Amino acid sequence: MLSSLGQRAWEFVLQWAGRLFILGLFGTAALSAVMYTAVHHTAQPEFCNSCHIMEPYFKSWQDSSHANVACIDCHYEPGAVETLEGKFKALSQLAKYVTRTQGTKPWAEVSDASCMRTGCHSVRMLDGPVSFGRVDFDHRQHLLESRRGRRLRCTSCHSQIVQGEHVSVTPSVCFMCHFMPDAEGQVVPQLSECTKCHGAPTEDIQVGDKAFQHHDYVARGVDCRECHDPVIEGKGTVRKERCHSCHGEVGHIERFGETAFLHEAHVTEHKVECFECHDEIHHGLLPLAPIEPARNEGCGSCHENTHDAARKLYAGEGAVGVDSSPSRMYLTRVVCNACHTGRSDEFARHGATLAAKGADHHGAHAIGGTVASAGNVDCIHCHGPEFDGMVDEWQGAVGEQLERLGPMIDELRKALEGRTKDPSQELLADAERNYLLVKLDGSRGVHNVTYALDALRVAAERVDTVRASLGVVSTSRASEGFPVEPEQGCNTCHAGIGRSAEISRAERVFPHQKHLGQGAKCESCHSVTEHGKPAFPRNECAKCHHQESASFDVSDCSRCHKAQDAMLRGTLATLTEPKPGTMGAMECYECHGEAPAIARPKPSMCVLCHEAGYDALHTQWQGQIDALVKSVEAALPAAASRGVDAEVLAKARAALDTVRADGTRGVHNFELAKLLLEEAVQSLGSK
Repeated sequence: MLSSLGQRAWEFVLQWAGRLFILGLFGTAALSAVMYTAVHHTAQPEFCNSCHIMEPYFKSWQDSSHANVACIDCHYEPGAVETLEGKFKALSQLAKYVTRTQGTKPWAEVSDASCMRTGCHSVRMLDGPVSFGRVDFDHRQHLLESRRGRRLRCTSCHSQIVQGEHVSVTPSVCFMCHFMPDAEGQVVPQLSECTKCHGAPTEDIQVGDKAFQHHDYVARGVDCRECHDPVIEGKGTVRKERCHSCHGEVGHIERFGETAFLHEAHVTEHKVECFECHDEIHHGLLPLAPIEPARNEGCGSCHENTHDAARKLYAGEGAVGVDSSPSRMYLTRVVCNACHTGRSDEFARHGATLAAKGADHHGAHAIGGTVASAGNVDCIHCHGPEFDGMVDEWQGAVGEQLERLGPMIDELRKALEGRTKDPSQELLADAERNYLLVKLDGSRGVHNVTYALDALRVAAERVDTVRASLGVVSTSRASEGFPVEPEQGCNTCHAGIGRSAEISRAERVFPHQKHLGQGAKCESCHSVTEHGKPAFPRNECAKCHHQESASFDVSDCSRCHKAQDAMLRGTLATLTEPKPGTMGAMECYECHGEAPAIARPKPSMCVLCHEAGYDALHTQWQGQIDALVKSVEAALPAAASRGVDAEVLAKARAALDTVRADGTRGVHNFELAKLLLEEAVQSLGSK
């Protein structure tokens, strides 16, 4: 009986064991399926977006170049153990989210091993330089070598510091390393050198309303920081109170100030963004700071500081009735010591010796006291020989107006004494404000020549209005006599256009005022594409000048060629009686032809009217005049050094200028040209 019961019990156990085994198989399979589904589902990027705090990061990933790479491919290191570790950390983060114990800012690390895994960026360091904006960047130098004593990781530069950009590089990260001051507070020259990261722009750069080309300046050896300085703002300061945003425990910030340890712990061992600790450093053309008046004491509390006036004029501000118009150099952040180098002092002292040595602007800045002078040589250093004399033109144009307007304003101020309620007082105050702005600036317009002239024009208009209200009679208006303002804006550089020929070198060469005043445009005569080059040969001026019109008699050559007509007829103002030459009674067309087919006759044409051999006489005249011109040119400086009377020197120069202005080298009136030059040579005491 017991045996039978034992048999049945054993069968019962086996029966249930089989059932349990089958159930276990089904359960295991089901659990495996569930686990697989869970693991697979939680490995999908969409699952990461289940937590609302991950939404901005998920969106930035979707819009990034890594959108086809699953989150775990970067956030889990390669390897089975590493994957399990990553999954455990992810579950811990999920648990914190469910229990509402998570922080407001998710934090995760991506190791270099993840970036360098097969199929991703394993050959990145072999690619060589890559373009990053204007910068040629090489990964090898940054990942294989220590930078400033720190070992960098991929995520030291590629990060999530900008909302909406996933593992991107921002220029501010580059600036943090390259422009961070050292222990002495100085930026490391080897890291901050401009050409270490980028060259000069090859395309045109728009500055104000004009294009600027760097290549000419680079070719002349102009250093980047002679124009662009300062280009760094901020020092990347670490403020101790920032530590508390991450470290709440007592004792965690005791090692504040131990730079090497802190970078090892935060940058090398863990991915902590630079700007979690450091203030940001800015680099480039920094925003233009508003011109604030300097804090003055004593006299300066009432009287404007000359440096304030200079800064205002440079920024194109401070004048009444004139729109703001900053200098182009101000727009490119050219600082004072880029021009105030002292080169002009040195060249005046040592001349060619300094030129041979090639003094740089940093060393020369100390010359001449606390403020080094600026001069023509500084303009040529950057802008080339084409700018030779430009400063003189600017200072002459502005200085001339200052000298004219000063006495006029003084006269009106005296006339308005005691008339406190006269409305003209305000107009005169405006005129004086503009006048003093330009005068106190001290550069005579060089800091911003067009703005200076515009300010003085408004001052002159106010003076005319006050004169009219007071009934002051004057032979000329204050607003007359200013340089011409071409529509094309050429006066930005050529501010002396239209001044009197006695003052302006450009006006002596060509009567710009006459042409521009009659409506001619700069590009009518000058090439737009090749700056300064004539648009056509000078002998083609006849296209305009020799065309008959209601207001222009082409047969009246003396209308334009006064110097030539006076020499031909012998009617120079310096002569007590006319001294016409052998051709003085002839009409111009007899040699030059009739308009519009005007020609400059060659010597061979002389024999058409004169006997054979007259062409040789033409050449002989020119040879003798050339020799006399050289004699006068050589005698003038020698006579000046001997202290010859100024009136004698002036008369000799006038004779030389008269012969030069004629342009025929004596052909129009050989006898008179020879007489003028021989008298000049004799008066100068030269043999």
